[in-house]
Amino acid sequence: MLKGEYKFGLRFNDARISLECDCKEIYQPLVEHFKHHLTDSLSAQAEIKLQLKKVVNPIPTHSRLELRYFGLKVFGNSEHRYFTDFQSFLIMDSDGKKARGFIVPETLKEMAGIFFTNIFFLHLLFEMLRHLGIYFIHSAGLISPEGKCYLFPSNAGEGKSTITLYLIKEGYKYLSDDTVFLSRKENEILISGFERTSHIGEDLIERFEELKPFKKKPGLEVIGKRKKLVELEQVYPGRRLKEFKEPSAIIFPQRVERKESRLRPLDKNQALKLVLSQSPFVFLNSPVSRAHLEILGELVKKSKVWILESGSDWLSEPKILIRLLKEAVR
Repeated sequence: MLKGEYKFGLRFNDARISLECDCKEIYQPLVEHFKHHLTDSLSAQAEIKLQLKKVVNPIPTHSRLELRYFGLKVFGNSEHRYFTDFQSFLIMDSDGKKARGFIVPETLKEMAGIFFTNIFFLHLLFEMLRHLGIYFIHSAGLISPEGKCYLFPSNAGEGKSTITLYLIKEGYKYLSDDTVFLSRKENEILISGFERTSHIGEDLIERFEELKPFKKKPGLEVIGKRKKLVELEQVYPGRRLKEFKEPSAIIFPQRVERKESRLRPLDKNQALKLVLSQSPFVFLNSPVSRAHLEILGELVKKSKVWILESGSDWLSEPKILIRLLKEAVR
């Protein structure tokens, strides 16, 4: 049994999840990573209990491999879903209401702690949120001064954070520079930001005077690139929005070698495929996958969709990007 010294609650929109850890080594990195979503209430629709303990592999041999992501593998059967790096294990009941975990120190130290919070535990959390009607997309989300909502789904390295910072400087508000959640509210799609510390590349820091103090802060390495931890809300107070109803455009940024940037029209079916690739849990064999697919399909149907062939011109002249975004919602 867990001793219960370390308890906290997380809130994402109306979804609440309680956590109980048996040691400070697990508790502290989670509280720090999810500090913007902490709640005083332990009343929750789902619960997670974590122990610092090494166990024999609990995954039944008949379980199916459903997802690979870096060093994480996800297996599933009719009763449970298993998240593992084959050292530690997170086990979620099939209804998404309860999960328990057995964590070893090696997992906590992997990638200087980033693997545990940003990949290992986070994917369990995302799956539990799906059962509570909240679905994530790897996407930046920004709101123009005219009230238009733009989503920028993409893989790492295509410029989500770059676009976010430049648009904030041009008067846009933001939901997130990396991850947004979709849910339903009053028959509309509600888009909310995953509030957490941003990882900004050292090369990008150099372009913004207000970010240069972070050059001396501790950094980390993500996929071979040096990053700094930046609290955007501190740098740009009042610019973050908690949520926004209904999208105006989904724009898929793709870096190109040439200088000129341009919008390229996109077929809705192809747009849906691209959105699915940035919300991969939809492919897990789960009773909530249908609802997940439906909200993504509705998101694409309601939005104008484009590829942004992102050159270097707007980096020196941001008004070019603003002009393209206005064209995208005409």
